[in-house]
Amino acid sequence: MNNLDEKLNKVSVSHEAKGKTDPEERALKNQVYQRDILPDKQVLSANDLAEFCEILIEVNEHAKQIQFNSLNLSDFESPEQAKGRLDEVMLIEHSYRDQHKASIKGPGVPNTSHRSFPDNLKSIFISNVTYAKDKFNFVPANTVEVFLDFERPSLKIDLQTLPSNPTQNGSVINVAGRDENWVISTEQKIKEFLDGHTASRPFIHGAGAYDYIVYLVFFPALIFLIYKNSQPFNPWLEQQTVFLNVILGTYFLLIALFLVRFIFQYVRWLFPPMEYYKRSKFGAFVHRGVAAFIASGILISAVYDLIKSTVKWF
Repeated sequence: MNNLDEKLNKVSVSHEAKGKTDPEERALKNQVYQRDILPDKQVLSANDLAEFCEILIEVNEHAKQIQFNSLNLSDFESPEQAKGRLDEVMLIEHSYRDQHKASIKGPGVPNTSHRSFPDNLKSIFISNVTYAKDKFNFVPANTVEVFLDFERPSLKIDLQTLPSNPTQNGSVINVAGRDENWVISTEQKIKEFLDGHTASRPFIHGAGAYDYIVYLVFFPALIFLIYKNSQPFNPWLEQQTVFLNVILGTYFLLIALFLVRFIFQYVRWLFPPMEYYKRSKFGAFVHRGVAAFIASGILISAVYDLIKSTVKWF
């Protein structure tokens, strides 16, 4: 770290506390305020990301102004030198990963309109502290770090992936600083942006959703289907041994559970907790429309059969 960087680390807490011996007052001036924001159910386009980056640029400029006001300008040749050094050090840095898991990193915010920006964005990280810390070993007094995870839930079915667990979403935004007003205003601006880009999502991403579907929907539906359609198979089953019938019944149940789990994970994949599209959502709308049409047809047929059977019982 050179002399200028050492001077940048001298914030107002240092020269304001000169002559003061109260340790509690010093601790109060050095305390850090922090807010953690967990983005969820956001649908963002490339233009939306560009708008979000403008917000981050704005809050970083505000952070630089606060940092400038806290400097002891007598340590610099001129105020212009101090401000220029802050502009050089407190740069926003970004990195993002595409579908091929290729990572791109650079200073500033990403140019989302450029053709090199990926169509299938997996994750993006933006920070106003990593560049200063890595290049100059300098940590700004007020920082914001953003990680947005657009990875779709996996369709892979194995014993290690528990469908009862909530859908993984690594998105997180950390806002921290010594200026409480900056932290609060930054949090509000980010939350206002996120709230304006929130989409409805089914409950299936929550913990235990799979269990509710299996026990309250799947098993009753399976029992009803067996009751309605087992008649053609009964003569053949009666001719088999009890052991074979148990094996066949167990295998049929496992296949049915496998099918319902695949459908469950497919719906999670179709409606991810965080979604990115570069320009148009038309393809996603068509895909979801076809899936909704098929699901509606099956559901209407099932409800009709259930009502008809109920009427016969009474």
